[in-house]
Amino acid sequence: MMGRYLILGALLAPAPALALDPPASPEAKVREMADYLEAVADPRRGVYIRGYTGQWYYARVQGNCPRLTRSASLRFNPSPGGDFDRNSSLRADGWRCMIASVVESAGPPRPHRR
Repeated sequence: MMGRYLILGALLAPAPALALDPPASPEAKVREMADYLEAVADPRRGVYIRGYTGQWYYARVQGNCPRLTRSASLRFNPSPGGDFDRNSSLRADGWRCMIASVVESAGPPRPHRR
């Protein structure tokens, strides 16, 4: 009899929340990726993209992207519909890198002047 109550209690108890890191800002999409204005690589980690509206975005790649360097030749493969989002990919010097997330950004960091 006691076993039934324990099972029933376990089923009715609220499930514990998963400890996932919340994104720093909400997911975004770069609209009409064919008309983007500028892209600046963040070596091995992602790329800053300035959309046709002037808004900057940061696209983080999944894992490591070894050929994503500051001088890499970049080619963007948007999702169907032409938007660039977490279902898109990019090619850095021919190496395919899947996108983990796209968020709005203030733009790439300014270079240090000496």
